[in-house]
Amino acid sequence: MEQMEIQKIEFAIQSETKSKSQSEISVRNFKVSVDEPEQLGGTNLAPNPVEYILCGLAGCVHILGFKVAQEIGMDLKDLKIKIIGELNPEKLFGMKTEERAGYQGIKVILEPTTNSNERLLKQWLDIMAERSPVLDNLLNSTPVSISLL
Repeated sequence: MEQMEIQKIEFAIQSETKSKSQSEISVRNFKVSVDEPEQLGGTNLAPNPVEYILCGLAGCVHILGFKVAQEIGMDLKDLKIKIIGELNPEKLFGMKTEERAGYQGIKVILEPTTNSNERLLKQWLDIMAERSPVLDNLLNSTPVSISLL
């Protein structure tokens, strides 16, 4: 079978200030709000940026879970996902710390509804872990540049 050529895709967003803690981000035809909880100086009107990282990971795992299950002939009826991320906010608040600003650890707990055996479940997990763009960005260093206009 001939392999088709797939072009790279560029994703872009635009962010606008709503308050010191809240922004509205345009993503394609969608508006997404970002805020901080009150204990981090926000107004608690929307998820914060690090919560959106976990949301992105959950969404990616969900989509891939069903896609990979179909590809390998696994009967996946439902998929519940719980993700827990732990970070130290000291650096965010400008305090001296040797810990990094981001998550120190993320736990992904999957609860698939399926009658598949352990071998097929392991294959399913391995393929998803290998193919997830969001997981790849969390596990590997991605070049990021920040500049002024």
